[in-house]
Amino acid sequence: MTFPPDTSLARTLCARLCHDLGGAIGSLAGALDLLPKAGDELLEVAQESASALRQRLRLYGAAWGGPTEAMEPAAMEVLLSGAPAAPRVRFDLSNMEQAVALPAPLVSIALNAALLAAEALPRGGTVRLSGSVLDGLMVLPAADLGAPPAAWPAGFLALMAGQAQPVPGPREVLGPLLYALVAEAGWSASLALSGNQAAAPLLLTPR
Repeated sequence: MTFPPDTSLARTLCARLCHDLGGAIGSLAGALDLLPKAGDELLEVAQESASALRQRLRLYGAAWGGPTEAMEPAAMEVLLSGAPAAPRVRFDLSNMEQAVALPAPLVSIALNAALLAAEALPRGGTVRLSGSVLDGLMVLPAADLGAPPAAWPAGFLALMAGQAQPVPGPREVLGPLLYALVAEAGWSASLALSGNQAAAPLLLTPR
């Protein structure tokens, strides 16, 4: 299996970061520009945008910048509330061992797996993470009732099947990044068998 060069992946990740932050920054800038002409309503919009931007930056710092400390599932769930797909997509980590913090390298893996699973839910749903450090993690995207079934991105499915991949664009970068992080940690990634049309659970396990 081939991967894009590290510098290419880094540049693509930066492009994705700029794209995802652009909406929140635009709302904040627009509200602040009009603030002298209006009152509390625009100030509230600006404050909400600033809060969302701050939360998203915290999430990206932990997922992509490399966390320097272990983190418990509850804290990761708070970070994921800043994901671009939230609140359309919800993140449920209640089935993980709540009192056991994940080591720093696994924090990045869990967060990126959750963000990737959110991309399997274009019309909304819930991303559920379960498992433990010793047994491994399971990531399951489940669509809302009436929404199209969850479906992993095609590029990620090809990657998991061992097919050579071109340099990913900004919207496809999470799959190769997750795969590289899993390999770097000495873990493995696989898709469980699924007997229905829903997306198969993603299994992340220690080797």
